[in-house]
Amino acid sequence: MKVLLLALFSALFLSGCGSARYEKPIPYDQATTARIRLFGNNGLPVAINPGQDCASSKEPLFAYGYTVADKVNSTLGQHTKRSVGMPASWRSEHLSYGESYAEFVIPAGVPSVVVMKMVAAEASCVPDPRVFVPEAGKDYEAYLQRQDWQCGGVIRLLSGLDTPGAVAHVPSNSCGRK
Repeated sequence: MKVLLLALFSALFLSGCGSARYEKPIPYDQATTARIRLFGNNGLPVAINPGQDCASSKEPLFAYGYTVADKVNSTLGQHTKRSVGMPASWRSEHLSYGESYAEFVIPAGVPSVVVMKMVAAEASCVPDPRVFVPEAGKDYEAYLQRQDWQCGGVIRLLSGLDTPGAVAHVPSNSCGRK
């Protein structure tokens, strides 16, 4: 029995090792880069394709919710916080059950594509990816907003706001389905 449990936990642990693409982080430089915090959980996977536009066929960087380890941790109500040093926001300090986030340094002045979706037994939402052009030195958050039986991807600016709880919508476009 102990061997079976050890094998099960080893498989779950190792399952997250090769199933998502991560790149070496680029250093944060306020003059040439921006930062973004992406929220997700086991039913809400989220990814970003920094420095790419909608036509890119490059695999995105997976922030959270794509590996078996992420799904198990989220189901157990655990929070994973992968930070590059962004200041806290109301949302990052009030995570819902099993919600987690990952932060990325991304190139400024060129498009980045954010991919979010919700897949669950009772409902699903797979909006088109959102493309936006981050400004140098700015901090952003992206998440899937669900209300009144509708959902969509939201990208919000965190930097330069007077009220700590306030956020501003960021202009973004839908990539559309191919």
